[in-house]
Amino acid sequence: MTYYKCGANLCYTDKNYSWKVYCSYHEKCLEKVQNWIGFFYPILEMETFETWFNGNCGWVIIKNNSKSSSYPYYIHVIIYEPSLRDMRENIKNFEYKCGYASLSGAHNKAIRIKNKLQNNGFDDTPMLKVHPKAKNWECFGNLITSPYVIKEYLPCTSSGLLRHTSTVPASAEYYLKPLDVVWVKRREEWTLLKNYYHVGVYLGKDKDGVNQICHLDNYRGAKITDWRSFLEVGYCEELIRYHPIVPFKNYRKIAKQIAWAVDGTPYRKGNYSLRNRNCEHFANMIVYGINYSKQVWDHDTSLNVTNGLKLTAAIPTFGLSMLFTGSLETEGTNNSKRSTIKLTNEMSESDDKLGWITDDWSNWIECKAQQEVPPKKDCRIM
Repeated sequence: MTYYKCGANLCYTDKNYSWKVYCSYHEKCLEKVQNWIGFFYPILEMETFETWFNGNCGWVIIKNNSKSSSYPYYIHVIIYEPSLRDMRENIKNFEYKCGYASLSGAHNKAIRIKNKLQNNGFDDTPMLKVHPKAKNWECFGNLITSPYVIKEYLPCTSSGLLRHTSTVPASAEYYLKPLDVVWVKRREEWTLLKNYYHVGVYLGKDKDGVNQICHLDNYRGAKITDWRSFLEVGYCEELIRYHPIVPFKNYRKIAKQIAWAVDGTPYRKGNYSLRNRNCEHFANMIVYGINYSKQVWDHDTSLNVTNGLKLTAAIPTFGLSMLFTGSLETEGTNNSKRSTIKLTNEMSESDDKLGWITDDWSNWIECKAQQEVPPKKDCRIM
């Protein structure tokens, strides 16, 4: 009997028919990916593979003469997340930043990208391998955006002029995965002027069935609390989930940095600053490696107070700080950064500001973080 091997890279499965290029497994992958990319750009090569953060990954090479006749071969990295509980499935396509003159050149680069994504070193930064703007000066919204980070609104309803009552999902694990960034929109009861978001990092459900989240308190510093405590202060009006489809940092490093932040004297205890060291700064540093607050930049004008002015209960603040002193001239805003930042620089800077330790918290967080995206049995990109 004659056997025909699949044409997918490193696949040794027999094909059903001699005239087909791929086995039935990769035929299904190809069909879904081709539908997603578009039939104008034929897929010339493909491979599916597993990484430490997701068992459902792959790469394809397409030919796109409309972009460049000299460098028409383009690499697309495919990341697939099956639906889980109340979270919908996600299939995301990252086009590598440049084209190649030959198919072999694109093939060799695709293999190098795969190998880098499969590295599981403590200091590895997978997002830097696929984000085309990692080395550019970009606004925060151009870095933390689809397809690299998924933004989803979670169920949340409220009623009354001051939102005295609100309903949020008690079972956070149905909508969140460990190390997702969570924004909760709040309106302070003493003002109708502004809405702000308190920001934390979801950790998962503990052995007692209680959902835990790490966030920065303006008085007590970094802390881990239950889900309800995170939502209780202020009136919850909106919940937003930010989920990196590819991690910015290794989950082991994030777990150990969180453990360090809450150990002993909590990180930023007595050193909170609305404009430079608020809860969003902290969550962004932990998950993305970015020491920046989008809210501070968006509300820069309202935070522009005169030199030496002391405000009490005049401006609602992130993390519910009701008192700060100083001036923009002496403290700066967003750590003296303006509208654009460079991801590579930010990740290096945040590493210098955060320590890490191994303890029960870090071990528990690591355990939770690596359970979430198992390979799908029938097809890893289906």
